[in-house]
Amino acid sequence: MAKLYVFGIGGTGSRVLKSLTMLLASGVKLQNDFDTLVPIIIDPDAANGDLNRTADILTKYQNIYNSVGEDNQLFATKILTLKQLLNDKLPSVSDHFKFGMTNTGQKFGEFIDYNGLDKENQALIDLLFSKNNLESDMTVGFKGNPNIGSIVLNKFTDSPEYKEFTRSFNPGDAIFIISSIFGGTGASGFPLLLKNLRLNKPEIENSNIISSSKIGAISYLPYFKVANSNDDNKAIDSTTFFSKSKAALSYYQHAIFDNKESINAFYYLGDYSNNNMPYSEGKSDQRNNAHFLELAGALSVIDFTKDFNSLTEIDSTIIKEFGIEPHEGSKLKLDHLGQWSKNQISAPLSKMVLLSKFLNKSLDVLFQNLGEFNRKDNGISREFYNQEFYRSYFLKFIHYFDEWMDEMEDNDVSFAPYHDNQEHDTLLDFVKGKDVERGGFFKKNKASANQIIKEAHTIAKSKKHDDESEPSRFLKILDEVLTTQITKILN
Repeated sequence: MAKLYVFGIGGTGSRVLKSLTMLLASGVKLQNDFDTLVPIIIDPDAANGDLNRTADILTKYQNIYNSVGEDNQLFATKILTLKQLLNDKLPSVSDHFKFGMTNTGQKFGEFIDYNGLDKENQALIDLLFSKNNLESDMTVGFKGNPNIGSIVLNKFTDSPEYKEFTRSFNPGDAIFIISSIFGGTGASGFPLLLKNLRLNKPEIENSNIISSSKIGAISYLPYFKVANSNDDNKAIDSTTFFSKSKAALSYYQHAIFDNKESINAFYYLGDYSNNNMPYSEGKSDQRNNAHFLELAGALSVIDFTKDFNSLTEIDSTIIKEFGIEPHEGSKLKLDHLGQWSKNQISAPLSKMVLLSKFLNKSLDVLFQNLGEFNRKDNGISREFYNQEFYRSYFLKFIHYFDEWMDEMEDNDVSFAPYHDNQEHDTLLDFVKGKDVERGGFFKKNKASANQIIKEAHTIAKSKKHDDESEPSRFLKILDEVLTTQITKILN
């Protein structure tokens, strides 16, 4: 079995990791014997809202996984931090998925000790960086300035986290890098990280294995705009996104693709979108809505593991783009996805959506229903719903999942494959384009959630999950029931 290290750089990296975590929770799996995901978020803006939301989602996922074990379809993939991977007790290594960044809580001029330079070197710096660059507060990241990021991020290989990463890397492990090409952190961080990964330095543990490992990456072209700010001196301006992307692509061609020993698989994603994100230079205010293209980016990680064994040695790069089927309007449904993407996510994602709807709309009906599922010995006790697993971990993760789905629908390019007006008696009629009979005169209601409750009682009565812990039994029974229902609906 092997580990996949996923470096998420900047805000886009955090949001794609969030989408990947949602897919893994739903039952989508890494392929070709990759059984462990190691997310590593690189962002100098430690207070970034996207970063901290993703870190909390990853932690909630871990809490659920640790409570139910690995023999499940939902939450089935192991996710570990570097410290957990090595079982280290070093206080210098983080245990919360965030890559430690040093000396970023200051202005760029202070970082390079501008005032301590002689006049000749100050003159050189003045040619390369503007006064605004030197005064830029790096507490909130690089604010769309890859020239600053390339200087600062060149130090991250000296960090304790990078050393722990190299220590834990084994033959057969792989690396995937997520970044954007139109900002500051991602555009500068990706080529620097890739360059360091490919260097074989005897003083770095396992450097010979890492330098020859298979590496994939996704680079985001512009896919949103930033709303106008009242500040004429704003640091981030989306009118520069395309020019920055062209400059970065030109550099990538020279530094990465012309160098045939750099990367095995490279994915492009982007969309000309009128979707405006609120203006923010960082910290907790930078909390962008989830976007369908971030879900597509998460699928690129799955695709990389799918193609892993067919990737050649480091002498050429497979380049891929993401496309959808022709459609009318801006709202995407499951049938608009390509066949492979649809096969990967239709059933798992629909099952997770139905699980959330059942908990929101039908739990009270379940409680009122007599049957084995509501009994502690074979099913689930009422006390379970007040315990830490359910209230602090599971329900909060489901809330994040609902938030993620809602945000993807509220975009210029909208992913909206499900109806949102179901009640208990119509719960199963929720997939757009897959109508389920709601009943009527002389017709049976096949859309009622009573079918879920009835089958849950039957499975609990069979005693097949009696040896499981209560959290594991809860997930296993509901997964079995929902899988049956989703298979009927989608086929």
